[in-house]
Amino acid sequence: MYRLAVLSLFFLLSCTASRRIIYYSVSTRPVYKIDPAPQKILLINIIDIPSKKYRDNKEELFISFVDSLMYWAADRIKFLTGTPAEAIRGYTPTSGNTDSTVSAIITRRGATHAIVIYSFDIYFEQTHVDVTKDNSGTKNRTAYYDIVADIGFSFYSAHSLIKEMDVHQRHFHSSRSVISGVLAAGPNVVAKRNDAANIMLVTGQQYLRYFFPGEARRSRPLFTGKGFEAVGTAIVKNDYEAALTESLHIMNNPDKAKAAKGSYNCAVLFERKNQQEEALNYLRQSLSFYPLPEARLMLADLGE
Repeated sequence: MYRLAVLSLFFLLSCTASRRIIYYSVSTRPVYKIDPAPQKILLINIIDIPSKKYRDNKEELFISFVDSLMYWAADRIKFLTGTPAEAIRGYTPTSGNTDSTVSAIITRRGATHAIVIYSFDIYFEQTHVDVTKDNSGTKNRTAYYDIVADIGFSFYSAHSLIKEMDVHQRHFHSSRSVISGVLAAGPNVVAKRNDAANIMLVTGQQYLRYFFPGEARRSRPLFTGKGFEAVGTAIVKNDYEAALTESLHIMNNPDKAKAAKGSYNCAVLFERKNQQEEALNYLRQSLSFYPLPEARLMLADLGE
């Protein structure tokens, strides 16, 4: 058993040593093209939050959250595109006809488009309960909770609804000992307002990426082990061009698995340079050499 554990540890260390994780930011392209491009965008809230009667007295918090989200989105749009954007503070009633109300507001304020927030909720949800026994046979229950954000957005031109979508985010939050899993109360959103604000902004950022250029963080493994030592040395020196040159050389290796790893490295290094088409080309070439799992994962991550 000891020998098996040592061998397993050696295998894990070898895998780790053969790769080096690099971190970088990349520009993202919008999923949907807005044509013609907006000249001025409004941010409008049509949720009558006090009438929703949220649990745990969240109304006051949510009113401030929606205002904050609209002002943040307006600033973000201006930063990303240079397009003027204006948040209309507070609740905007629509009298049951959202399309005509939004169209009138767009025209009255000299805008061309509007983003309308039509639903908003942030809450904690119990995902599961683990039951264990101590030495005395007493059962101990631990409940686990995710924090969840559900926000509904509509994108309008001056004349019509372009697209409506519900954006959903879920992150693990915490665990706690409970007497009964069924009756266990989760964390309170009002008390955990900072966590709620964070997931709200992540949800807003996810939405903006559908329509505007953005930025995303990446963490990718690079092959730097046996046969790739020069790549590892270049990365340690932060010389990414040298790492790319070495990886390009490895692509010519007669060993197809090694050539696939070299091509995959090139894909990562081109992505780091914000040259996505080149990155995709090298990923496809990598997979033509050998079915490399890292290349498959990256290709799926890039939506291919």
